[in-house]
Amino acid sequence: MGGGRSLVGEGGRITYRAADAVPPLIVELIQLRTLTLESRPFFEALVLCGFAVLGFVAVGLPLKLVMFGLAALGGLLAAVCRVHALVLETSTGGRLRWPLGLARRGSERDARLLGAWSTLAGAVKARGVVVRDARGAVLTAPSSEPPEGPRA
Repeated sequence: MGGGRSLVGEGGRITYRAADAVPPLIVELIQLRTLTLESRPFFEALVLCGFAVLGFVAVGLPLKLVMFGLAALGGLLAAVCRVHALVLETSTGGRLRWPLGLARRGSERDARLLGAWSTLAGAVKARGVVVRDARGAVLTAPSSEPPEGPRA
């Protein structure tokens, strides 16, 4: 998943490691009540918009351009990047948030993170865990019956 993060689902459990030097966090699937994907804009980048204030009070034109450029970069990053995380709710009432990473919308990394989510969601849904997407909608298994309508 990049950044030293790993997510493994096997043997009736999900294991998450934030970095190589950090011990893994393990959740048994039997204790897992809900799994939710959290995707949001990269709001932290908006801190760079504070440089616009410095741009207004800066003396020289080159310094003004740099300050306004940094502010624009912050807005751009917030608009085109997403932060993904898994939120796990256990049967004991505990709630864990596992950061998956930051990715530009539509990038290869974004597709990899969403692919990992899709695989994990399918596996835990098959074990009876409630799975919610980034909008909070409960994902249901596709019906095994064909849709209504004309048949060939």
